[in-house]
Amino acid sequence: MKTFRSLAAVLLLSAVACREKTIDQGALITARTVGLEHLQRGRLPEAEQEFRQVIALAPRDPLGYANLGLTYLRAARYAEAESELDRARRLDPKNPDIALIVAKLYSLTGRPAEARRILSAVPADARVLYALAELDREGGDSAYAERLRQVLARSPANLAVRLKLADALLKLGQTDSTIRYLEEVRRLRPEPPREAKPYLDAVLQALHAKRPSDARAALDRFLRLMEVTAPYQAALAEVDGIEGPLAGRPVLAFSPQSLIAMRGIGSAPTSGQVHFVDVTGETGFPERGASPTALALGDYDGDGEDNLLLAAPLARLYAVHGGFVADVSAQMPLPLPAGIIFATFADYDNDGWLDLFAIGADGRGLLLHNREGKRFDDVTDAAGVRDVDGARHALFVDLDHDGDLDLLLVGGGSLGAYRNNLDGTFTLFPNADGIVQGGTDAAFADVDDDGRTDVFVASATGVVGLFHNDGARGFTRTADTIRGSGPVAVGDYDNDGAIDIFVAGSGLWHNNGSGHFTHDMRSPNLQATSAVFFDYDNDGWLDLFIANGHVYPNVEKTNPGSHYKQINLLIHNERKGRFSNVTAAAAASGNAFSVRHLGRGAAFADFYNDGHVDIVVGNNDDPPLLLKNSSGGGNHFVSLKLIGTRSNRDAIGARLRIQAGGTEQIREIVGGGSYLSQSDLRAHFGLGGSTRIDAVQVSWPSGLKQQFRDLQADRFYVLEEGKNSVRGEILSHP
Repeated sequence: MKTFRSLAAVLLLSAVACREKTIDQGALITARTVGLEHLQRGRLPEAEQEFRQVIALAPRDPLGYANLGLTYLRAARYAEAESELDRARRLDPKNPDIALIVAKLYSLTGRPAEARRILSAVPADARVLYALAELDREGGDSAYAERLRQVLARSPANLAVRLKLADALLKLGQTDSTIRYLEEVRRLRPEPPREAKPYLDAVLQALHAKRPSDARAALDRFLRLMEVTAPYQAALAEVDGIEGPLAGRPVLAFSPQSLIAMRGIGSAPTSGQVHFVDVTGETGFPERGASPTALALGDYDGDGEDNLLLAAPLARLYAVHGGFVADVSAQMPLPLPAGIIFATFADYDNDGWLDLFAIGADGRGLLLHNREGKRFDDVTDAAGVRDVDGARHALFVDLDHDGDLDLLLVGGGSLGAYRNNLDGTFTLFPNADGIVQGGTDAAFADVDDDGRTDVFVASATGVVGLFHNDGARGFTRTADTIRGSGPVAVGDYDNDGAIDIFVAGSGLWHNNGSGHFTHDMRSPNLQATSAVFFDYDNDGWLDLFIANGHVYPNVEKTNPGSHYKQINLLIHNERKGRFSNVTAAAAASGNAFSVRHLGRGAAFADFYNDGHVDIVVGNNDDPPLLLKNSSGGGNHFVSLKLIGTRSNRDAIGARLRIQAGGTEQIREIVGGGSYLSQSDLRAHFGLGGSTRIDAVQVSWPSGLKQQFRDLQADRFYVLEEGKNSVRGEILSHP
């Protein structure tokens, strides 16, 4: 806040210098400071009120109009935003920050030519030139390369710009220039990662040998590996201040340090801080009129980034790119009825493309087959999965370990299962070979580390059934020691190598490693509509997110002191079995954890591919929320995507065990997720201060075990069953 007060004071003095009437300086400073605080915390109506007061006090100050315009931009009130930003630009036509925001508005409203005109009229710093370069891409590689040369002249040490320029020059056939820029990349520090160096050498060798096609293939591979590294991302952030455009939109940026900087862009918090920001309004996230009824994440088109399915009540598909979303339903129509109550992506036929299973409002199942990322076909009747017996939640899991995904159905007090025949059809799996308890929620994990998937079932009676999978005899119910009404979340919260369980209504249950659970009395006993373990601050210990919201609309009348809408909770793992409620600290960084909602489902993914797990929350009576996470300061991470060959393609049920910095962690790949929702299938590990992973062990559902050693942190890797090498995940970038 000190920085903003000082900036406000400086700008106030410049405004006072040209005033035409006496200005109440105290009131102006107060309104500006309070408005900036509201804007940073996402309180848009309050920010609007304060910036209107700023304009009334200092009508010749351009930043009052600029901040009011930015407030409207975040609220998707584009016409009002344009009106205020035009006034700001008329008062200060050469201000690049204002111009970049105006250009951002034009890009969001489909006017790239006007965006180019605005940017061309202001001083050409590196950010402005980079924004123009991205706009010039539509005119071909020659114009793009020339503009990138200008950016590099302003920012000569920028790794990302240098690589983009080399890529463009190779496309133009300018071999000598390409060699020069790539030789500089090899010479400058930081040097490329070890696994990328062979591809850089291969590019240069092919260029010197006049083999352009070989050079092209090697450069593409080198760029994919470089683009996921921290030095590349940091360099890109210097010229691309906004954290990612809509897919297919030009990149338009402005300085993070600007007084009118976008909320959520700022210096990284120090280690241990909690930092979540509600970025829903500034990412193009849909403001649907009705409440979401289903959320699911999955890379159904194979471009390396998760897509989002949102039903509210019509099911729509959204491309998620750098934290921005765009409706792509027209490209991939969904033959689904309105009001589906659950959806999950899974590759049930192992063809490499994520299919979709949903449950309709009429209580019937719907299975859509993905035709190579081009369309979804309804194959429900042919597959034989129409009858779900009142279930409201579905989990794909290889119950019989035969290499394909079976379907486990739970909710409404019932439980059912379909066995996958791997010929496009399913067969009823009576009691799933022994899972005889119905319930409200279910989860699965290998709780006794015998290589086979066990199943938890929670019920409204408070009794949790734990069913042990012994292979030959199917499932056997163990002693009922676990209590709680659910929902449930599974994860190794104390890093002792055994999967534990959280059950809403009772708390944490500790696994002694053999599948025997005891109640951890130190744990939080919380009610929830959705609960998920995840490491939000990358310190290497699983934390807990709780979505909240009462189920009875009249609870405030019948039970004074209770609330129908409630605050979502963030619970931090303090290690050694102790947890602390850090919701108040999270609320201090924005309205992500300060506004009451009817939280229902929650889905988790690293939407920005920056190493932090973000959250989408589905609410009743409110639009969904996209909560951007930048907690943990300088802590490191690794993200692992598994591809099964002998096992199911999604590797659901696989267990990963990593060793880094003297700590061992485990994760299991799950298909399904929390209430109404499904999360990313990549396994995310926080590493604390560790910059390398000593070992990664994968136990595949097929029984195969593999180990990989000495991996670098802060990377996204792909591990394929049966292959003894890892590769960097190819991620889509603007």
